[in-house]
Amino acid sequence: MLFAPTMKRWSAAVAAAVLVTVTATSSISAQVSADRCVVPSDIRDPILHEVSGELALQHVQLLAANRIRPLEEYTETFFETTYISEMAERYGLSDVTVDYYPSGEIWVPEEAELWMVEPELKKMSSLTMVPAALASGSASGDVEAEVVYVGFGRPEDYAGKDLTGKIALGNASVGRIFGPAVDRFGAAGVLGTGSAGTGGNYPGYTLDQIGWQSARRGGQGEGFGFGLSLRQFTELRDLLEAGVRVVMRAHVRTRYVPYRMNVISATIPGTDPDAGEVLHVAHAFERIATPGANDNCTGVATILEVGRTLATLIEQGELEQPRRTIRFLWVPEISGSRAYMYDNPELQDRLIAAMNYDMPGEDLELTDSYLRMKMTPDSRPSYLNDLIGSLLRYVDQTDIRTQTGNNAPFNYRLVPFISSSDHIVFLSAGIPAMQFNHWTDNFYHSSADRVEVSDPTEMKRTAFMGAAGFYYLANAGAHEARELAWEAAANGEQWIAEVGRQSARLLDADAPLIHERYKAAQTKINGAFERARGGVRSVLDLSDAAEVNALLDRLSTSLEAVREAQSVKLAEVYFERCEMLGVTPERISVTDAERRYADMVPRLKYRFYSEEYRTAVAEVGRYVPDGSRVRGLAGTEIAWSIDGTRSILDIYNLIRAEYGNVTTNSTEWKFAYVVTPDTPDVDLEAIAANIMAMEQAGLIEIDRR
Repeated sequence: MLFAPTMKRWSAAVAAAVLVTVTATSSISAQVSADRCVVPSDIRDPILHEVSGELALQHVQLLAANRIRPLEEYTETFFETTYISEMAERYGLSDVTVDYYPSGEIWVPEEAELWMVEPELKKMSSLTMVPAALASGSASGDVEAEVVYVGFGRPEDYAGKDLTGKIALGNASVGRIFGPAVDRFGAAGVLGTGSAGTGGNYPGYTLDQIGWQSARRGGQGEGFGFGLSLRQFTELRDLLEAGVRVVMRAHVRTRYVPYRMNVISATIPGTDPDAGEVLHVAHAFERIATPGANDNCTGVATILEVGRTLATLIEQGELEQPRRTIRFLWVPEISGSRAYMYDNPELQDRLIAAMNYDMPGEDLELTDSYLRMKMTPDSRPSYLNDLIGSLLRYVDQTDIRTQTGNNAPFNYRLVPFISSSDHIVFLSAGIPAMQFNHWTDNFYHSSADRVEVSDPTEMKRTAFMGAAGFYYLANAGAHEARELAWEAAANGEQWIAEVGRQSARLLDADAPLIHERYKAAQTKINGAFERARGGVRSVLDLSDAAEVNALLDRLSTSLEAVREAQSVKLAEVYFERCEMLGVTPERISVTDAERRYADMVPRLKYRFYSEEYRTAVAEVGRYVPDGSRVRGLAGTEIAWSIDGTRSILDIYNLIRAEYGNVTTNSTEWKFAYVVTPDTPDVDLEAIAANIMAMEQAGLIEIDRR
């Protein structure tokens, strides 16, 4: 196809898109509810009346205390495990079970004190004051030594300074200073700082909070680290800069003990054992010694409240017993979810959707955050994005408040798939999964992540959306599948148009780049279409009735027309740019490498969460050539895109559409999808090299046609 179309052709394509869209709309108008939300009021209203943010906050108050944990908890049962399982049983959930999974050894603090000895005697820190102040991984020791300032820990900051047996003070985290200061220059320990939350704007951030610190041990495994608040750090730095001798005394006792993961599960049983399940998950043990209120006691509390609300309404007869089982899971972050899936591989076929609650209950004003709803990646397009998007809009338009909460205006973003937490465990197995998450946060991973920065109103909102959305899915059949398909198609049309609009930026290029940039831009429009169509067709997981399939065919045709219209509009921009540059428009061509990779179709040899897969995936990294590793989430998408039908070229085009010249992980842009030539493209040979490494590791087979 020569992409230098006339305006007449462009107009025809747009007209075709409008005609198909009108036809599809008229064929399903009876299915579109007059309500403003996909989830009907007979589900929403009883849940909204029952769900309690205040009850959720009580759980946070009980779980978020920083305390010195008894050693026996590490090898027996954690306090949180007992509390969660007892509350789940009290609330009427079924099959409440605690599973224990071995996990090697874990670092445990027993005693820790830090004193200033000169120029005055002052207690600076201890486990009984702020448990988070002792850097994880610190070794035992008793040291009294002079303090030496090493700035930001750059090579020039160490020049001419004798650190042997002394304590290094850095204007950076313990982890940044520890390696050079202790392992290279012989320091006995490190004092670091850094507790600035997650963003560049910190209203409400305090000078006294202490961020979680880590002493990355090396060499002989010696040395300790303490995190200081900014107030403490400034005091010591000012003394040293004034020429005052500072001496500190540190007493540290730590050990490594055997550790086993605690995983709590419970269910609301479904009436149809063959209908599958939906799942709510929250991590309860991200940092065992110092739990955070928002990260993630609010997640634990929110799904406890989801379970209580649904069980209560079902017992009272206000909601029917669901057709599909609703499962609840409380885990150590990621590792616990993986262990559970390896132990229950049948869930790969049974689970139709999962929701991860990671920091879902923040006070929006105190933490300076918003609800960041992470959508599924392009390798896993799903109606789930559209269902939750509909509930987000409903909450935004509804006055949901609590008597004791902040009651700040609802503030949310639907953002691309941007980061890891427990939802990736389920996405890996092809299960659609999303995440409730607040970001940014002034108190993230710090001693200031306490219950006072959590909000019952926000927990009520997120618990309502999770309970209503997943109860709806637990009963969804053909009617609900059609409703969601329509919702996904409407949003898909907007997505294709948005990607087309942004992709035109790539054509602001000089003559040597214009043709390849045009190819990249058209790839993005095709990728947007594949995501939109995939979201529509994903409703077949809920019902494959004849009327559902008939609707999907009409909606897919509508999306194809929208893609064609956007493609032609982009071609017009390309044609005009070529004319401006004085170059001749070219057909989008296939290179020799692309032709070769188009004939190579990878196929996974094992199911995710089989032992064979776990063994093989551990070997992949050592086969990837230097310089060919695909970093970040683009690398994650490689394995997830292998479905036995896509060629290596197809996988490259899918990942290029999603991540090439695209930035999503940016605080400045609030983690939006932004196409910009300043962001690197995705390299075909790097994608291919990673897939070849998977073949060498025995993870996949490649059909070379």
